[in-house]
Amino acid sequence: MPGWTRSRVALPENQGFDRCRLDSGRPGLRVVVFGGTHGDETEGVLAANRLANAELTLLSGILEVVPIVHEAAYYNDTRTSPLDGGNLARAFPGDPEDRPTGRLAHALHTRVLAGADLLIDLHTSGQTYDIPFLAGYIDDGRDKKGLGKRAARVFGADFVWRHADRAPGRTLSDMDAAIYTEAPLPGPTDAAFVDKYYDGVLRVLAELGLIDRSAAPKPAPRPAQRIVSGGDVDKDLQPATTTGLFIPTVRHSEKVARGQLLGRVIDIAGKVLEELRSPHDGWVVVLKRRPHVKPGDQLVSVAVADNRT
Repeated sequence: MPGWTRSRVALPENQGFDRCRLDSGRPGLRVVVFGGTHGDETEGVLAANRLANAELTLLSGILEVVPIVHEAAYYNDTRTSPLDGGNLARAFPGDPEDRPTGRLAHALHTRVLAGADLLIDLHTSGQTYDIPFLAGYIDDGRDKKGLGKRAARVFGADFVWRHADRAPGRTLSDMDAAIYTEAPLPGPTDAAFVDKYYDGVLRVLAELGLIDRSAAPKPAPRPAQRIVSGGDVDKDLQPATTTGLFIPTVRHSEKVARGQLLGRVIDIAGKVLEELRSPHDGWVVVLKRRPHVKPGDQLVSVAVADNRT
């Protein structure tokens, strides 16, 4: 079987991306792996690049990897583009007449994602939020084969987060079937999570028949906790109503009870301006990492157990 082929998609403003492709020559699924959708999230970049250099034997289908999706942000070590301030993970499907980030999203949408069966988008929580190791997928009826659910459940994360709705602009929302990962990694780079991400992708490829199961790591030692909620960090978290400093009283992945205190917003004298409490029993899945807050800032999210089979 031929090995990896590599090509460069060049765009204006010195933008573009490398596209790595491994074709089995046999019918099957086409799986795409993204690293570096946000430029300050390095573990996914390293895992995707390792995958694109691995000596894999595909039994069926096609595997494509874009190790650094948003190069301008990556080489600037920022979440968003230094060219226009754009957040690539909010720009899909993009527009060829838009600003640089929108043009990049359009190129990825038309040249890589179009016709793909599954996307694996390797994120970490970055500087803004504290999020446990999880794999998330959308369950709104578009994924007729259930590929997203299958992929998320075998990845090996601590949580599998099901979302009933599609948030606008996301890479996941651009696909019928996709998963994303998160992990509590604001930096420095955690080599152990590079291994976890790489192993997780191999588990997905084995689950979907692209590689032999013997070529993938064993399943995680304990099953993931399945959770469900909206999960859109732009609007679904409990927001601040005052200006001050957010002081959480819980940690990510902590199990909490309805009514339990999750955190306080205080002023510089320590006066409590507001308290945030859990609306239900569940697990803390998102916490704002930086303390300064203003009204409307999204602070904390609690997801509930997902009992759907």
